[in-house]
Amino acid sequence: MQLERIEISGFRGIKRLSLPFEQLTTLIGENTWGKSSLLDALSVALPTSAEPYQFEMRDFHVDYAISHPQTQHLQIVLKLRASTRKEALSGRYRNIKPIWNECSNNHSEIIYRLSATLEGTKVTTHYAFLNAQGQPKQLHHSEKLAQQLMLLHPVIRLRDSRRFQRVEDSAPRANSKIEQRIKNTCRRLISHPGLVSKDEMKSSVKTMHDLVDHYFSYKPQVRHDPRATRDGLFTSGLAQKMSLKQFVDQTQDKQTRLLLMGLLNNYLQAKGNTELRRCARPLLIVEDPEGRLHPTHLSRAWALLQMMPMQKILTTNSAVLLGAVPLRSIKRLVRKSDRTEAKYIRPEMLSSDELRKVSFHIRFHRSSALFARCWLLVEGETEVWLFNELAKLCGYDLASEGVQIVEFAQSGLKSLLKVARALDIDWHVVTDGDAAGKKYAASARAMLHGEQERHRLTELPDKDIEHYLYNNGFEKFFRDMAKIPYDHPIPAKKVIMRALKKHAKPDVAIAIVEYCEIHGDAVIPLLIRWTLKRVISMANGNT
Repeated sequence: MQLERIEISGFRGIKRLSLPFEQLTTLIGENTWGKSSLLDALSVALPTSAEPYQFEMRDFHVDYAISHPQTQHLQIVLKLRASTRKEALSGRYRNIKPIWNECSNNHSEIIYRLSATLEGTKVTTHYAFLNAQGQPKQLHHSEKLAQQLMLLHPVIRLRDSRRFQRVEDSAPRANSKIEQRIKNTCRRLISHPGLVSKDEMKSSVKTMHDLVDHYFSYKPQVRHDPRATRDGLFTSGLAQKMSLKQFVDQTQDKQTRLLLMGLLNNYLQAKGNTELRRCARPLLIVEDPEGRLHPTHLSRAWALLQMMPMQKILTTNSAVLLGAVPLRSIKRLVRKSDRTEAKYIRPEMLSSDELRKVSFHIRFHRSSALFARCWLLVEGETEVWLFNELAKLCGYDLASEGVQIVEFAQSGLKSLLKVARALDIDWHVVTDGDAAGKKYAASARAMLHGEQERHRLTELPDKDIEHYLYNNGFEKFFRDMAKIPYDHPIPAKKVIMRALKKHAKPDVAIAIVEYCEIHGDAVIPLLIRWTLKRVISMANGNT
């Protein structure tokens, strides 16, 4: 069974949110935009302890921005769908048979709702299961059925181990001794690595094999569609071909074993003292795994996490990790005045060719662009250098303002604009005045959707950026670069060609910036200054 969707209303930092889930869902978004509240909602709905959560006053949403009173009602609705047609009839779901709904496509689903009301200082919590029409089912023991669902599909939240509270294990459990052995070894490796003997490491590795066999020996019930478009070049198929247990049995790399031991220790701490049933199918939340890992180790850790057979939700601020996940798994949370929206690329938005180009250009070269508030889309390498450095001379720091300069000549403009629209990233295009530039400008105009053209598009009045600068105060600069006297009659085209033959384009761009530093920012052409001001205001308006 797989979590298909969550609906949240009035819970902590979220006023309203509807979010679909895949086998892997990657959440990105700025601070205070609702990621932590979303993960908290999943954790309280399906806790590993299987103890029904009782809401408190602090769980109700307060909109401080417009001084609204605290919300008096909250609810969290989870929709879970069977992975196969016969899954609902399997033995593990025998105790929760009354909560299943039959769908028109012969698949079964569960709609599980937690809600609470606030009256004065009194908070009342309700557990219910809904039918296909959204009405509560008449069940006398909804809370007990919810506990059974928690035991079968608990949410395990992996995060920085320093944030876990150490709880003493009072009741003996089947795996308590071997789990404690892993925890003790990891603790000693962190505090006194030189005191861990080879025998202790061998014993812990053997213990790790046993725990992996206990917790991760099942296979995910996910059907692979051979007709589905391959999402880029970077999603490895190793996780589908080899189970985690097989990998542990075969690997001889000491660093990989240590890393896996650390991940397993983190998993055990997140699970707490609860003894998971062998038939349990947890939902794994991986929260900002880049916090304490070098990018090389982060890539290796993600390869191991991919082998874990459960459904996964990943949050990250790492461009390295974002470049390793499928583009279609990325959900960008955007906070509006009355709701939080989940923005993502739907399957029908991009053709297979567009998906390949965007996956390579954005995910491989500029994964950090997916975190940006606004894209400044330019044609070539010279513009990337120039706009970034000239912005600093004008007093703007594009990175800190959330502006990313993206070169579109290799991947095509139209596909990038589709991605920006899908993820709710603002954009502004700068095109040359030649024939190719006019085609790019036409593509940008086709994506305006009723907006003013000057808000989205800047067309240079000359054939390229070099000719524009030449005609707007930089004639002497280019003549100096080409070593041509000021009074020598020669067309601008030949002056620029000679300058670019003597110097590479990046060198010319750097020389232009140095020229502006010497003569002051007043020499920067007005159109460039206006474009920079426009994208900064767009980024600030998208906070």
